[in-house]
Amino acid sequence: MVLQPPPIAPGSLVLALDTGSPWVSVALARGGELVAVRAAAMERSSNQVLEMMRAVLAEAGVQPAGLGGIVALRGPGSFTGVRIGLATAFGFYQALGLPATGLSTVEALAAAAEAPSGAVTLAAVDALRGDWSVQAFAAGTILSSLSEPELLPAAQIPELFDRLGTPPDGRVVAGFDLDRLAALPGWPAEIRLFTPGPDRPLAAVAALRAADPSLVWDPGLLVAPLYSRPPAVTLPRPRVGQT
Repeated sequence: MVLQPPPIAPGSLVLALDTGSPWVSVALARGGELVAVRAAAMERSSNQVLEMMRAVLAEAGVQPAGLGGIVALRGPGSFTGVRIGLATAFGFYQALGLPATGLSTVEALAAAAEAPSGAVTLAAVDALRGDWSVQAFAAGTILSSLSEPELLPAAQIPELFDRLGTPPDGRVVAGFDLDRLAALPGWPAEIRLFTPGPDRPLAAVAALRAADPSLVWDPGLLVAPLYSRPPAVTLPRPRVGQT
């Protein structure tokens, strides 16, 4: 059973994790100001995020018990990576009773792009097999979604701007490995492409987002990862004589 801790106190230190993106990152923020950030290229090990967590806590001079809340990005992204981050955040929540919540990776991507007011940002995550998981957001002081996440072939991503009636000078796509999109035949040159870097990774965006009073703190989101498509599984065949 997931218990709901008390709301986060204003000015608390918030730890944020992103382990599902090509840049694995950890960030600490207080009251909308970054305190410490670490980022590294993804590796196949959970030790990576644990080492970065120790580093940012040491830089801030705090112990885990001194945190006021924890946030983890819950995908879509690397299947294993997303689950590592959520499990780590949930462990902190259970051990320390911290306020905790999860944010979608596409929301963090759209926020990181910082597109001008009136523009539309398509947050796109590579879903493999030629498809991308895409969601549209209206840029501005308050980020708001314009569509539900959908799976689109790469060549059809620009059509979503057309469906939304977005002017050519207000089109932004945020994500990783976007050079592959720009290389597609007929890809519109007016679309601005944005890729987060290690200087301001998605964990930093999530940590700053934690200062927004509208953020819903729901630890149940840490056990609800988001995937681009259902995991591929093969159901066992029934044994002879079973129905």
